[in-house]
Amino acid sequence: MVNKNQVANAPLTPGVYFFKNGAGKTIYIGKAQNLRMRLMSYFRHDDFDSRKQAMLKEASKISWRELNSDIEALIQEAALIKKYRPKYNVLMRDDKQYFYVAFSREKFPKIYITHQPHLTRHPMSGKVGPFTDGWAIKTVLKNLRRAFPYCQCAIMGGLKHSRPCQQAAIGRCLGICCLKENKWPEFYPNAKARAEKYKENIKIIKKILSGNYSSVIKKTVQDMEVASAEKRYETAAELRDAIKALENIFSHRPFLSRDEESWREKGLNYLKTTLGLKGAERIEFFDISNLQGKLAVGSMVVFTGGMPDKKEYKKFKIKTRSEPNDVAMLKEALIRRFKHADWPKPDLIIVDGGKAQLNTAISALIPSGLSRTWTIAALAKREEELYLPNGRIIKLKDGPEPLLHLLTSMRDEAHRFAISYHRKLRAKQAITRL
Repeated sequence: MVNKNQVANAPLTPGVYFFKNGAGKTIYIGKAQNLRMRLMSYFRHDDFDSRKQAMLKEASKISWRELNSDIEALIQEAALIKKYRPKYNVLMRDDKQYFYVAFSREKFPKIYITHQPHLTRHPMSGKVGPFTDGWAIKTVLKNLRRAFPYCQCAIMGGLKHSRPCQQAAIGRCLGICCLKENKWPEFYPNAKARAEKYKENIKIIKKILSGNYSSVIKKTVQDMEVASAEKRYETAAELRDAIKALENIFSHRPFLSRDEESWREKGLNYLKTTLGLKGAERIEFFDISNLQGKLAVGSMVVFTGGMPDKKEYKKFKIKTRSEPNDVAMLKEALIRRFKHADWPKPDLIIVDGGKAQLNTAISALIPSGLSRTWTIAALAKREEELYLPNGRIIKLKDGPEPLLHLLTSMRDEAHRFAISYHRKLRAKQAITRL
């Protein structure tokens, strides 16, 4: 039987650990952000269920493998469980408690998470797992998608879009996957290259989730060097950004920590310092959603103390524009918001976009006489840059991670809320036409 002396000197780092029986056979595999704390926890609790107590009684040795990050630990745990199928990993969880990342069998495969891949309605081209933490693997996929975009559009009735989707606009999708093929030349002259890139992204994500992170990094570095030598500088820059994103994901930090309040608090402190704000208690974020100018809507999401404050959310049905003009639509939404002096005053207003959107926000403020008292910024997609009225541009990718995490999560929430309202209007219109 194991005892706590065996783990007293375990490292305070992420990794995977192994419980082995007297014959040296691995009977349980787990992961940890902090190996010593996790392993010591097995000797602090006497209320474990019968299966865990049986595992501790049968085990005679504990070993571990240090890794660079908790994400790497999550992925390695899945690969090792699949390889060894330890007795107590199987006994302690039924199929419905494990998570798998599945890849659909279609021209542009989609990625989804499922408990029971053999029962899925989608024909599969492959799966990776089992993973023990669904929330964590969702976080990993969300961040991998920033570096290696793939499609997540729910295409109703198999009908594809006539224009690139919203996710393509923010760099989370390559655009062609959910776009009608006869529209490719109009929007993407390099459509064939994008199609190959999509397939390559899926292969890379499969490799990473299967535990082959090092080989992906090595090949991406080689591809970047070749592109640079051949003076394909745009491609080289994209590969450089992908490498940096991967290094950030797999860096030695608590990336999968659920202590979201701590991250938001740090992000708010950085935001106040960076922008010279006296406070950041109330932040309003604005976004626009439309389909070729039709059914245009604006969203205003509010963050109180860095947390979404849904009771304060507002939505605007755009009235004055029928053609695609996001800047003009944004101005209408802002003017309508600024007319409400009865609404609480924000410490900061952020609009989705770049310099044009920032100038529009400032011009919308002028009639209200608030332009000198309210702080405004614009968050640009792709490059993740924050534009300020004084001409300053803050490159968030080069700054503290909590600030980037905070602002991008705000943008994602504003985008989600706008898209949700837009879809409701589309559904209502479709029903009316029946």
